[in-house]
Amino acid sequence: MTNASLLIIHQGALGDVVLTFPAIIALRQKFSRIDILCQGQLGNLAVKLGLIDKRYPLEAAYFATLFSKPVDEKIKNIMAGYSTILLFSFAADLKKSISQITDSRCFRIPPRPPAQVEIHVTEFLFISLVDNGLLEAADSYDGIFTRQREQTQGSGRPIDASKIIIHPGSGSIRKRWSLTNFLDLADRLEKRGLQPTFVGGPAEPDLIAEIRNQGRQIHTFSKLTDLVDWLESAGAYIGNDSGVSHLAAFLGIPSVAIFGPADPVRWKPLGPRVQIVHPELDCQPCFEVEPENCARPECLANASTQSVLNAFNLLYQW
Repeated sequence: MTNASLLIIHQGALGDVVLTFPAIIALRQKFSRIDILCQGQLGNLAVKLGLIDKRYPLEAAYFATLFSKPVDEKIKNIMAGYSTILLFSFAADLKKSISQITDSRCFRIPPRPPAQVEIHVTEFLFISLVDNGLLEAADSYDGIFTRQREQTQGSGRPIDASKIIIHPGSGSIRKRWSLTNFLDLADRLEKRGLQPTFVGGPAEPDLIAEIRNQGRQIHTFSKLTDLVDWLESAGAYIGNDSGVSHLAAFLGIPSVAIFGPADPVRWKPLGPRVQIVHPELDCQPCFEVEPENCARPECLANASTQSVLNAFNLLYQW
């Protein structure tokens, strides 16, 4: 490890940022200090997990001046404090703006590969980091999850093995498995003596209301750091292709992720104990190339409650 310092800039949402976590773990072997400029909640999460040292909120007004002139002196001073700046972005103009205000080495890597390329996002990031000389060719995200549990210990809360967290939401309504199926799943888990508990996000008021109308409790969290504690106290997790599913998997929680129109080859959650439910179909995943799902998205309709339970059984013994 050198005394070099690294500032990571990431403009993405929860799932996109979590998929960079293995790369950040690898980069920690190369840099003595790593900070991040991202959405404030995500920065707090990365600090809590011990992945980065300091966070700057993307929502801050000074960041917006990178897209205009004059650039705020605060952002200039921040950039000057790092030997290397790593930008996960499609915006070439953003790199140009940063390069004009600092002598730091600046690298820009797309946060995901082109939609037609069947490679996992995290593998793509590792390859890109190697190509830019930030990691060695021998570095790989294989084995990262063995090391990461030593670096990302949560609150230390005891685990309730019977508690099964169910998250029926997703960043896009297109990726939601039927709520009726999730409710059926919860009923079946209860018959086995387990305690399914629902969790919802601030962008899912429709699901939260419907679940409560069904007489079930659903937990919501205003802070991602509190959600981490809740996840780490559970015996397992079941959810859609979502940022929360990526987080649960990364934390090492036995996780089942239900995929529909998105390609699990590219986007499956990474972790030591993950099962993916994605029916085999003749059609290709369309989420990244079509503006909406087809009239009857069989990729979601053909994912039965039993198939999700079968995946759950492979991970969980009770």
